[in-house]
Amino acid sequence: MGAYILRRLLLVIPTLFGVMVINFALTQFVPGGPVEQVLARLEGEGDAIKKLAGT
Repeated sequence: MGAYILRRLLLVIPTLFGVMVINFALTQFVPGGPVEQVLARLEGEGDAIKKLAGT
């Protein structure tokens, strides 16, 4: 039983690392974040998501 619990606890490390990498990639590479939207409105370019979508 102790080996099972230890194995499960050791599997938490790569799982958390994978979740962190996916979260970082999404926040870095998905366009049209809230900061870009505010900057686009201030510059008078409209909505950044609409501009990227071509509508």
